[in-house]
Amino acid sequence: MAVGSGIYITWITGAILVSVAMMPIFKPPYAKVRIEGFIDMFRRYWAHMIVVFSVYLWKDILDGLDRILMANTQLDMTPYVYAIEGDIVLWVQEGFRNPLLDVTLTHFYVMGFMTATFASFLYPIYFDDRHMADRVSLSMFWVYILAIPFYLFFNVRVTGDYIPLMDTVAYDLTPEIHNWFTRIDPFTNGMPSLHIGLPFAIWLTMSRWDEDGRWLKFRRLLVLFIALTAFSIVYLGIHWVMDILGGMIIAIAAVTVTEKTHKGVWTIADERLFTRKIARLIDDPRSFIRGFKRLIRRKISPLREPGSKQTSVFIAALLLSTGFVLLWDATHQDFPVEGVEWPTSTAGSDDWLIGVEVDPQMDGIDDIEITALNTSLENDRDGVIISGQTWFEEPRASISGSFLLLNNQTRIDVYDLDSADSPYSPLYSKVTDFEIIMADIGEDEVGKPLIVIVTEDEILTLNHEQIFSNLEIINNDVESLEVSGNSIAWSIHDDPSGPTIYISSLTESSSITSVYLDVIADTDQDEFLSEESGIEVNYSNSNIVDITIDSQSIAAVVDVGPINRTIFANTQSGMQTMISTPIWESSSPSIGHGNVAFLQIPRFQPGSTDPDEKETNQVFIYIIESNQTEQLTFDEDESHSSPQALLGGVGWIETGSNGEAELKWYNLEETFEPYSSVLLQTSVVLMVPLIFTWARQKQSELS
Repeated sequence: MAVGSGIYITWITGAILVSVAMMPIFKPPYAKVRIEGFIDMFRRYWAHMIVVFSVYLWKDILDGLDRILMANTQLDMTPYVYAIEGDIVLWVQEGFRNPLLDVTLTHFYVMGFMTATFASFLYPIYFDDRHMADRVSLSMFWVYILAIPFYLFFNVRVTGDYIPLMDTVAYDLTPEIHNWFTRIDPFTNGMPSLHIGLPFAIWLTMSRWDEDGRWLKFRRLLVLFIALTAFSIVYLGIHWVMDILGGMIIAIAAVTVTEKTHKGVWTIADERLFTRKIARLIDDPRSFIRGFKRLIRRKISPLREPGSKQTSVFIAALLLSTGFVLLWDATHQDFPVEGVEWPTSTAGSDDWLIGVEVDPQMDGIDDIEITALNTSLENDRDGVIISGQTWFEEPRASISGSFLLLNNQTRIDVYDLDSADSPYSPLYSKVTDFEIIMADIGEDEVGKPLIVIVTEDEILTLNHEQIFSNLEIINNDVESLEVSGNSIAWSIHDDPSGPTIYISSLTESSSITSVYLDVIADTDQDEFLSEESGIEVNYSNSNIVDITIDSQSIAAVVDVGPINRTIFANTQSGMQTMISTPIWESSSPSIGHGNVAFLQIPRFQPGSTDPDEKETNQVFIYIIESNQTEQLTFDEDESHSSPQALLGGVGWIETGSNGEAELKWYNLEETFEPYSSVLLQTSVVLMVPLIFTWARQKQSELS
């Protein structure tokens, strides 16, 4: 069962019970409430149910597309909305804020919406008002359909996620509610507000077609609900005022489309006619087929002498087909690196992505390969094998710029991947007479490769002349260590100062900078983690377990007890932010070129023993300039590891539920494939004669 489903079951059960309890109050004057009515409505209105509830079948798919599209293209319209209306919503939240409203309106926001939409559909079909049921169900359907383009291409963030002083009250009321909202809401579907659009469309539909006033009481209830909802979604830090206007406009458009389509739709989909049509087919199949052929000829006959209506359909089809192709490209930005079949770890720097693969089907010589991919080479998705002596145990790969280090406990191989002479052969290979506990590669003051080695007794450097030296700025009590360029960062065991990172230069070690990491979250989040896992959140004993650095930034993973949290810090300004969600397990940060790639387990449930709970790592990216975290992978059947933030994209290992893994590359820069550009050009050229033809036909029809 889904994480956070306990509160969801409570809400939906409450909505059903409230809807049923209100039936005697808001029923038509002539009607009676009977148990038999619930049985009859399933028999009489099953097609209506399919129309309405089909929305929920593809909502998750669309939300996933929206998340991917947002991560790929950054189609963020929120700055423009904020430029228009400013801090209006913030004034509302600050003016009315109190704890009782927080709780009451959060539950009303979810359960009230469920109640209003469920009752709006239930009442007409239960009381057998087919005239209204036809129109209400279609209006609800069209609201969702018309909102799709906005959700995909007009992304507007929730107000509490954008305005600095605004709180997302509903989303963060409790950790359980946060996990549930995260599952069902991408937080970028602000425009239009369906919490306004759906009930407003239902109210318009009933006002338009309630000819004898049988639904007058329920229409009045909807007006009250819409007014309270408008206040709630603003107060809770979810919607902008313009989202409310967008919802109303979508509702008006949906009712207009319903007026034009309800007759045609229900002529075909009327449940009462299905059995007749099936009986006719069985009794006289030839007659049925002849009738079907006549219907097809009648539908296509206007195409023999097309008018503006037919041309409009062709233009719409061209636009839709083009849009679907472009949408496919924009949501499929990752692809496997060819030639890497069994990846187990990765490394990356600048435009180099390294994959280490161990073939589980082989044992011994030649079962380990290292592959390098230059991600800046356009249209080249093939990796190249790194040569050298055979590895009999899996080496650890580290890279700084174009310098690659491969090492195990007793051997070091160093490569220069930009070397013109032998780009994939080692500069040197060295066997040590001591055990290597940890090693990383950087550069000295003249840009030559410089290796940092942690041994049992000391910390050494190995320069390009293969000469060892002591690195005296660090003692042996190292917990984690990272080298980038000429900089080195490290943490120590059981640091009395708390989670602190120390930074210095590899060659100018006169000064050491210390950065204390703030990993403190809200009290209710810590209580949730402690209660669910049985492990207390302990900040005094928190330890840094992983570090990544670049020239002016660091990202680190800190173990606080129940989970690990990931922190980003700018070493020049001192700015820090927790880039992982405080109640989700995170790991494996990689920093580079304005981004931090890392792993998280979305909707993490500590201490869960439910076998149906899938806790798979997903790849996230923190965009430093915009201070935003985006999710790049969404398939919960796939687990991910070793993300690398590189020039123009992110690389990682993706492992399926069957255990098969592949090295994936995600392009952050190039959205559309070459064939998409050709399609766009073709569509633009075709649109010129089509628009001209449509205009000529329209004028002829009007004259």
